Amino acid sequence: MKQEETCQVHGGQSRTANRMLLVMIAASLTLIIWHVWAYGPTGHQAKVAPVESSFPVLVGGEIWDLLFNKKGIVAELWEVFPYFVVGILLAGYLRTYKIAVKLQATLRKYGVASVFLASFVGIITPLCACGTLTTAISLIFAGLPLAPVMALMVTSPLLSPSTYLLTLNDLGPEWTVIRTVAAYSMGIFAGLITHYLSRHGFETKNLFIDGAITRGDFHDEDYPDERFKCNCRRNFGNRVAVRTDNKFLIFLAKSSEMLWMVGKYIIVGVAIGAVVERYMPGDWIYRFFGQRDPLNILWVTLGSVPMFLHQVSASSILSHIKGSLSGTLDGGAALAFMVGGPVTAVPTMIMFWTIFKKRVFVLYLFVCLAGTIIISYAFQAFVFVPGVDTGNELLRGVSRLSGGKSAVVTKQDNNVRMVMDPGGKGLIATFRNELDGQGGVVFDAGYERFWAGAADMHDNRRYVANVARWLQDSGNAQANTGILIYDASSGTNEILSRNTIAELTQAGFKVKIVRKTESPKITAAFLADYGQLWLLFGGESSLTDAEIKTVTQFNGDGKGMLVIAGAAAPVSGSLTGVNRLSSRYGVSFSGVNDNNGELSVGMSSRLFANASEVLGRFLKIVHKA
Repeated sequence: MKQEETCQVHGGQSRTANRMLLVMIAASLTLIIWHVWAYGPTGHQAKVAPVESSFPVLVGGEIWDLLFNKKGIVAELWEVFPYFVVGILLAGYLRTYKIAVKLQATLRKYGVASVFLASFVGIITPLCACGTLTTAISLIFAGLPLAPVMALMVTSPLLSPSTYLLTLNDLGPEWTVIRTVAAYSMGIFAGLITHYLSRHGFETKNLFIDGAITRGDFHDEDYPDERFKCNCRRNFGNRVAVRTDNKFLIFLAKSSEMLWMVGKYIIVGVAIGAVVERYMPGDWIYRFFGQRDPLNILWVTLGSVPMFLHQVSASSILSHIKGSLSGTLDGGAALAFMVGGPVTAVPTMIMFWTIFKKRVFVLYLFVCLAGTIIISYAFQAFVFVPGVDTGNELLRGVSRLSGGKSAVVTKQDNNVRMVMDPGGKGLIATFRNELDGQGGVVFDAGYERFWAGAADMHDNRRYVANVARWLQDSGNAQANTGILIYDASSGTNEILSRNTIAELTQAGFKVKIVRKTESPKITAAFLADYGQLWLLFGGESSLTDAEIKTVTQFNGDGKGMLVIAGAAAPVSGSLTGVNRLSSRYGVSFSGVNDNNGELSVGMSSRLFANASEVLGRFLKIVHKA
């Protein structure tokens, strides 16, 4: 075959995708400029820029702050970097040994069962929708039925090794499992629907528009279809492969060429997420991702069609959306965003429209939209629990918690994440600011849950143990397993049960309970031997200014803290004391909320729990690396 300078189809796809990325960047810059013009600079820049500064200086300072502040784009990219590297190395391995290509060659053997195999191939293929499209064309020419090809085309834009690891970092193990199951289910749905329609009159021959297929679009001399082999040398990995048989060098080359291929979507995704969190009106985000509206899944699915949302960017954007919400994330709408956006990316739709006949385009769009809606509603019904932060580490393995009366937790800082807000009333929240070296803080408004009489009810013990583990992992004092539980109230209720303390001891923690009547003052020396401080505020209990300063310094040194308030019947002004401390972290306690006797936390099967635990261990390994 004559060597070609440029592959027409792939080159066009790449240019289309790059143009869409530029459009998204331009839209983000426009939003920043408009916000500075209308409201002035935000963040640190607002505090330091003089009022008389020119408008370009203000915009430049705003962009600089967005990029380089302690929670800016550069800091988040650095956090994502380990997962990105592992992902492209895994993708490079798959491409070097052509594992996906070999699996595709076996799809012809299994009839309708090939739909299930094709869906699996799709979620491990390190290709976007556009790259998969050329693969699908060759498979159809090779005689493969449309059903498994449709399954492959639907799953490939939803998941890849890089996306898998980035989701693990952005949203946690349980969301990674959910995304994987949803992607695989989408492929099966698309394949089976296509198989059914082909058996009932849908024309599966003459699928392409005349003259729309261009030769030489796969960039691979070893591709198992003569019509789609290509020696254009467009890819660096192919140029290395023709000069050496050393698999390690080919592996390095194929991995390196994915740095930009995947990296550009990560950069844009993180940037857009940061812009959304800082500038997008909170009411808009809450309307579609926070408000418990059954139609949100439908609106998000339809709204994602004109967007150019790459699979790599979706989890990062959702992580920022999650941070900007005052409550918990609507799981169904979030899943519809992660599934519906990538699978209907604009470049893919353009390619479909220009290559396939319109009946195939309509079929693809139908299975994408219908599958997204059905799967999202199914997860909403059977997995997600309203008012619960799905996959939160505090709730791992927890099905139910005791309810009763509590105070209401309100979030006032983007470092705060709401863990539970049943009925829209905050109950449990966390604070985490690793960039400033602070330890994690948990805020729980269910004071009664920590009484000895309630500690053994439902899954309260497991929740308490999860709190201890999370505080240990999120601080800088992992070696110090001492927990000081300080009851600042004047109550006589026994704190925790013997079984709860035994479970904490079994998990490796050393627990000591002290009442204010026994040690009326908290000092640095008093806290020196402990890695965690659990404070219980009941009635009108409070800390002195000196104690608050000591406790804040304790947390600033990277040690964890649990703040518990909200007695069964708080009197007027009784939460002032706890708020003097919690307000420093962007959290306030107020009012009284009467929850049910028990609160549903998790509806996911044990399979989800086990899988998320395995991924959680992997997450810790990558963090340590």
